[in-house]
Amino acid sequence: MANLNYEEAKKHYADFLTNYKTGQSNAESIGEEIAILVQYFSDVNIDKANAEIAYNSVATKIEGSMDDKGKPISSAKAKILSSSTPECEKYIIKKAEVENIEQMLNALKSLQRGLINEFNYQGNT
Repeated sequence: MANLNYEEAKKHYADFLTNYKTGQSNAESIGEEIAILVQYFSDVNIDKANAEIAYNSVATKIEGSMDDKGKPISSAKAKILSSSTPECEKYIIKKAEVENIEQMLNALKSLQRGLINEFNYQGNT
């Protein structure tokens, strides 16, 4: 399941939740899901870093440019102009993907801890 894209990662997570609701999951399967999403998380985090580098490069070029009258573009105007570039859009999307995958991972880790605790409790009664 390597090289997921964001939509595939979301579907994979949704499929896992469906299996969990029907009782087809255990701590081990949750661990497998975590491993899959961690791999995707590392890939998308690198993509986010590359998108941020590209965005910062464009923003720097815009801020160092001149307007129609030959005057330097103000920082405020440069920020507005750079925020409407495809590089900014890609960065925002990748940032959101990283945050969403991070939330999925946190939920899975919490679920896994709960199942392990439940298993340990049942073994001690």
